[in-house]
Amino acid sequence: MSRTLIVYYSRRGENYVGGVIKKLQQGNTEGVAGKIAALTGADSFRIETTKAYPAAIRR
Repeated sequence: MSRTLIVYYSRRGENYVGGVIKKLQQGNTEGVAGKIAALTGADSFRIETTKAYPAAIRR
């Protein structure tokens, strides 16, 4: 039986959600990756940047 690994990058902090900027403790992709891992029994691994992204998104 093969093992499955879900590898993801997810930005926490300020993100657009429904057209509004919100501070997220968990990024959107992290939430989806967690649900997939729970449904499939797969392991998950979060990719972290070596250089931090800015905390705020300004457009």
